[in-house]
Amino acid sequence: MKQRTDQIPTIWFIISSLLGTICLGIYVWGGIEGLTWKEVSELIPQTVALFPESQNQIQSSIFLIRQHYYVQSIAPDLWPIMVGSIFGLAGLIMLGQFIQVWAKISKRQITLGLLLWCGILVWRNIDLTLNEWFNFLHGPWVLLACLSTGILTIICSSSIPTFLLEISHSPDKASSQKKFFGFILFYGVNLILSSGNLWNFWSSTLFIPAFIVFEISVALGMFQSLRFKDKSQQKLLRALFLLSHSVLIPFVWNNNEVGIHAIESWTIMTHLAMVLLFPLFLWTNFKEPIQENLAIFKVVHKAHFVPIYLIQIGIFILCVSWVFARQATAWHQIVAAYYNEQGDIEHFAGDRFMEELAYKNAMIHSKLNQKSNLSLARMSQEVGDVEKQAYYLQTSQIKHPEEKNFVALANIYGNENQWFESLFTLKKAHQLFPESPQIATQLSRVYEQIKQIDSAAYYLVLAKELAPQSTIAWANLLYFDVRHGSKLVNMEEVKSWSSSPDRAVKSNILAKVWQNKQALPENFTHEAFDVQLDVRDFALLYNSSLYFKGQSIIYPIQTWLKDPNWLQKFPEITFLDAWQDFYHQQPLRALNKLDLLIQKENESKAQVYRLLLQHWKQQLLAVKAKVQLENLAQARAAIQSYPFSVGILQQALPILHQANKHQEAYQASLAAVQWNEELAEFYPIYILEAFQQGEISYAEDAINRLKKLDPTLFQTQASSFAQAKEKAVNRQKF
Repeated sequence: MKQRTDQIPTIWFIISSLLGTICLGIYVWGGIEGLTWKEVSELIPQTVALFPESQNQIQSSIFLIRQHYYVQSIAPDLWPIMVGSIFGLAGLIMLGQFIQVWAKISKRQITLGLLLWCGILVWRNIDLTLNEWFNFLHGPWVLLACLSTGILTIICSSSIPTFLLEISHSPDKASSQKKFFGFILFYGVNLILSSGNLWNFWSSTLFIPAFIVFEISVALGMFQSLRFKDKSQQKLLRALFLLSHSVLIPFVWNNNEVGIHAIESWTIMTHLAMVLLFPLFLWTNFKEPIQENLAIFKVVHKAHFVPIYLIQIGIFILCVSWVFARQATAWHQIVAAYYNEQGDIEHFAGDRFMEELAYKNAMIHSKLNQKSNLSLARMSQEVGDVEKQAYYLQTSQIKHPEEKNFVALANIYGNENQWFESLFTLKKAHQLFPESPQIATQLSRVYEQIKQIDSAAYYLVLAKELAPQSTIAWANLLYFDVRHGSKLVNMEEVKSWSSSPDRAVKSNILAKVWQNKQALPENFTHEAFDVQLDVRDFALLYNSSLYFKGQSIIYPIQTWLKDPNWLQKFPEITFLDAWQDFYHQQPLRALNKLDLLIQKENESKAQVYRLLLQHWKQQLLAVKAKVQLENLAQARAAIQSYPFSVGILQQALPILHQANKHQEAYQASLAAVQWNEELAEFYPIYILEAFQQGEISYAEDAINRLKKLDPTLFQTQASSFAQAKEKAVNRQKF
């Protein structure tokens, strides 16, 4: 049992090291950003010849895809706050244990006191919901966690100098002193470089960031505490560690950078003070052991003349004075971080007013902090207040300019049709971020909007050079070639891009080879795909269906048409439905659908559809099918595929009658006449079918029409008509 108890400090050190490593990993990775890139695709119609392989010059539209970037604001995540709350609760329990041991209060007394305190809280706030309770307790928890972080930083500020003292210990005194002062000097220089960079005195990358110094010092402090025989000190360190990291986790993950900066500033101050005081502390307490070159790092915490806690109290007083001497920057930063955290909680509670108020309170203490500005920009974006959104985005980039901020601002100007403002914003961004393919892409789009085609082409090529594997760059170059007749893409590139699964690239390749009457690359894959409500999917679906005609995949367009979202987003799906029917053995149904579209569409589209309708009819009439029909299935299939073939009708209709499908036979003959009213050859077939069905008046009307169209043909069929009429009249007598 005693052995297991002795292992507890080691287990806690391992747990704390893992937690510190996780926080460091999130810090280095960067956590979630306030803004994220979203790809935007636009459908751009392009007029081409529908049948370039023939002499028919029917012009219609296919679709190009033009792509650019949209910047979306990101809401904070809840899980870091919940995880932090768990660690915070564990830290509070451990802090209570420390206070109970330190104050020598019995467990019964402290338990009764806590129960009484909790009972009063519950009684006074009995009407609060679970969310309201969480909000109520969250504020004190963040304040206590921030205070614990400050105290932990001071306590562990001596851990790195102690570690340097340990690794500098050598067999001889002179060597030990040289190593120690060399390490301390290097450590002090790093702190000075880090502080200058943090406080904007200079810009350098030759330093270890203060947050990493903080985590290293805490980890070393936890390790060195394993030597303490006083277990209460170990409990205090564990409690402070858990409380501090309970707020650090949401800070680093939800990118509450103002809180991180406050902790970094406090870390630098305390560590600089300790670097100055630690050699004096060693000499005051361990002069004789130092002269004897003894391993004093093992007993640093046992100093007798000036205990380490007095040095820590002095550092606290000194650093607090330093903070307020610097206009209380670190104080305002930590208060702003507190309000940012409150704003995140209100976001999850759904109280928009309190959320906005919390972020604005944070801006009172730190106007330029990025977290508040981006959060308020997100809230403005949600309600469509573009002026406020632009203001907060501009404010956020005064201190932290980022390419996403510039692009978001430029998009706002573009949406308000202020294209030159958008251009100036992106030009400034390009100066700061010349290696950004996103900014180059946006510049190309803006130049195209203001009709500067050469500049637009230049930035498209630049975007591709900056990101050679970007499918957005490929698709945009292809779009530009088709739309503006440029020659930015050679056929070798088209061939290499043809195997790409990206649907914007594939649809634009189809448009390019179609317009230029070129052969499609061999490695262009044409296969079925899961079509979503996405403009890239629709462009590929539309272009490939028109390009491949009968070789195209059959899609469930009839099912999609039942969804009103399809018609709202892609009204051309109705035309595609007719097109697919025609080239997949349903020509009569296609003609009917196209005829309905002619009646609904505007005159320009209706004219195109009329020409196409005439072309389809001519195609069907030109087919001279030579097949021998033997059964009902063959007859039905033949009529469906060749509804305007006299030979097919003459073979198929008798088979239908033999199978008692008289109505089908009549409808087939009627369709042939209705769609070809000026062609006499279909009238004899229809007249006989009409008499067969007892439609005597319709048959007589058709006879009169045939007399005018082709008297000779009428004379040759007159006797047949007379016999059929006599039979029809006789059938009606019964």
